[in-house]
Amino acid sequence: MAQLKQYNHEKIENNWKDKWFKDNIYEAVDFSEKPKKYILAELPYPSGKSLHIGHMMRYTVPEIYSRFLRMKGYNVLFPMGWDSFGLPAETYAQKAGITPQEAIAQAAVDYKKAMQDMGYAIDWSREINTCDPDYYKWTQWTFKKLWEKGLAVQKEMPVWWCKELGVLADEEVLPAPDGDGRISERGGYKVERKQFKQWVLDIPAYADRLIADLDKVDYQDSVKAAQKAWIGRKEGINITYQVLESNATITCFTTTPVNWGATFIVVAPEHPVLTALVDKGNTEVWNFIDRMKAQSDLERESKEKEGVFTGRYVKNHVTNKDIPIWVANFALMDVGTGAVQGCPGHDRRDFEFAKKYGIPIARVVVGEDGYDGPIENVNQVVQAGDKGKMVNSDFLDGMEFAEAMQKTMDYFEEKGWGKRVVTYKMRPQVFSRQRYWGEPIPLIYKQDGTIEAVADEALPVELPPMKNFASLSENKEWVQTIDSAGNPARRETDTMPTWAGSNWYYLRYVDPNNAEMLADLNKTKYWFPVDMYFGTAAHTTAHLLYSRFWFKFLYDIGAVPLDEPYMYRMSGGMLLGPDGHAMSKTRGNVINPQEVLESYGADAARISLAFLGPYEGTYPWNPQGLVACHRLVKTIYEAGGKVASVKAEQKTLVKLHKLIKKTTRMMEELKLNTAISEIMIFTNHIKKLEKISDEIWKDFVKVIAPFMPFVAEELWQEANSFGEWKKENSVHLQTWPKFDESLAKEEEINLPIQINGKMRAIILVPADLSEDEAKELAMKDTTIASHIKEKEIKKVVYVPNKILNFVLS
Repeated sequence: MAQLKQYNHEKIENNWKDKWFKDNIYEAVDFSEKPKKYILAELPYPSGKSLHIGHMMRYTVPEIYSRFLRMKGYNVLFPMGWDSFGLPAETYAQKAGITPQEAIAQAAVDYKKAMQDMGYAIDWSREINTCDPDYYKWTQWTFKKLWEKGLAVQKEMPVWWCKELGVLADEEVLPAPDGDGRISERGGYKVERKQFKQWVLDIPAYADRLIADLDKVDYQDSVKAAQKAWIGRKEGINITYQVLESNATITCFTTTPVNWGATFIVVAPEHPVLTALVDKGNTEVWNFIDRMKAQSDLERESKEKEGVFTGRYVKNHVTNKDIPIWVANFALMDVGTGAVQGCPGHDRRDFEFAKKYGIPIARVVVGEDGYDGPIENVNQVVQAGDKGKMVNSDFLDGMEFAEAMQKTMDYFEEKGWGKRVVTYKMRPQVFSRQRYWGEPIPLIYKQDGTIEAVADEALPVELPPMKNFASLSENKEWVQTIDSAGNPARRETDTMPTWAGSNWYYLRYVDPNNAEMLADLNKTKYWFPVDMYFGTAAHTTAHLLYSRFWFKFLYDIGAVPLDEPYMYRMSGGMLLGPDGHAMSKTRGNVINPQEVLESYGADAARISLAFLGPYEGTYPWNPQGLVACHRLVKTIYEAGGKVASVKAEQKTLVKLHKLIKKTTRMMEELKLNTAISEIMIFTNHIKKLEKISDEIWKDFVKVIAPFMPFVAEELWQEANSFGEWKKENSVHLQTWPKFDESLAKEEEINLPIQINGKMRAIILVPADLSEDEAKELAMKDTTIASHIKEKEIKKVVYVPNKILNFVLS
């Protein structure tokens, strides 16, 4: 009996990671003759002492996949960098009593070490950091181009504000403990929504392209649907109402102008028309407005509809009736025009509001049920999307509902009461922060009040070091500058948001050291589009849209050779604590990855994360799973002591080729958890063998290499008697093993049998049966026979080796 080898993960890992990263064996080669694969994982915020176990879940699956592709013969780019600007790093620096620069410098080192400790196959020659001046020079350059094209403008926008701290980001605001409004995270000060001038990017200008070009990519349907829903394209009409006894007007956007049924108008609490309509002494209205301003848009939309009458009216164009103007929580200033017309007979939200406040409800559409009486409950509301015919609507009577809406728009345009428009739920992206830690905006204010951009040759505008880093405006010396004519001027003190650097980081990876442009066009053409982009579900909509917009703009100005950055998006789930709750220090359920690596090793940690389930799922951390995976790695390592130059047993050879066939397919389909199951099955087999053929062993080591890179490298070097380290001899640069179909072919399979789509039995049958043979065997099963009995078989659906479904009458 061969003597078992002793597994020491620490010794093995320290030996190989130093060699791999010193020689950068995972280097991606520009313009290689091999087919390319660009596998991208979202870069992390380095806002703590190290990566947490949730980060490792997010990166392990794409990293294993990238290793597999490399062994399959692809020139793989799997890069990494640090999304360093923004609130996470600033908050961490404040708590640690250091500057953000110091925090990021140390965090980048610690995060990189953590990734190397996990054995991640990253090309570190392409490492980027969004707070590096050489990087954000090009972020500033792109912003400057956006400004020159009129896509970066200043606009009054609602933001959180308190007198003690000024403007706050959404992340810095919390619900008040008493449930009344919001407070600042720091200090617990009462905050409110105020209109402040902000830099915004006109993403809606690209909205139609962002929708249409989804046809160019292979995103999942759910991702495409989320993108379209976020954009929220609507075709409708802006209708302008004259306020009675006033010079003021109110313009309402609607997609469904059932104006013969319009009985009230609603304006947002922030609507500027209110200062002209509501007396300062009307405390009921102003108190309501102040209360609404203390709530976020999401809070206002999710709460029960409430409002207050302003005491003012407009006249309905077609009924000639005076209808009241209300302020309500469901009207949002930056959606549509900030005002809507209430047609409670034909909109369920309007119905609930009108019912609550006793506003008249008029019927102007009769549904398919033909009921034309009073609308007394919400189920009687016929609204957009429903079929119906017009009533009580003058020349529209008898017309189909949908057609009548277009005729109404025609009529209102002819009368000069309205104008057709296209609107988007997606708003301009707020692109400035009144904070220190962000990219300085490369604009200056001249003495005459105009704005000019910093010259290209003067970029980057570097962020000055500051001990007190609340705001750039406090650094008076830095603020003072001169314009292009040499006259005194002042710098813009707003900085860019966290989104700025992450809008284009994936582009910089292909040419990280280029001092002349964002990235060489030929390199971009070679590597793009990104073949697969892994990230969190939380970034599937906003980040994806923002970065697609940024990339399309770069295409329009000739900076990149194509207009879509990503071909496929894979959204990951979440790793919970062992108790099934989100990991948090207050719950005490945070898993320290360093302790995991010290106790069990990186290989066990990697496969335990990949074994949890599909990438998009959410799972609790499983300590028992980690122990089992450590046992698996140890068993495989110890099996290396039984390897000998002997002829392979036929049974083991068949099992190996089945393993290779199955894991190849599973890896291609990103079913890493089931691939690990197959490795476990094969390991249980070889564990029972007295000796293992060296040829079988070498192919097996290749199969485990993407999952357990450290142990695989150790075993590969031993199996081939390599003495001196040479990078070309690494197992990770070898070719993925091929399977012999004649050996890998399954002799018997478990065939699921369905009746009308419901699983009723699983029977063991020879592989590759014909449909008639499968039917014959299935009919002999007593369970299936009892379900069919005398019933007529209308149809049979048979997928060989997969499923047999009887469709009965």
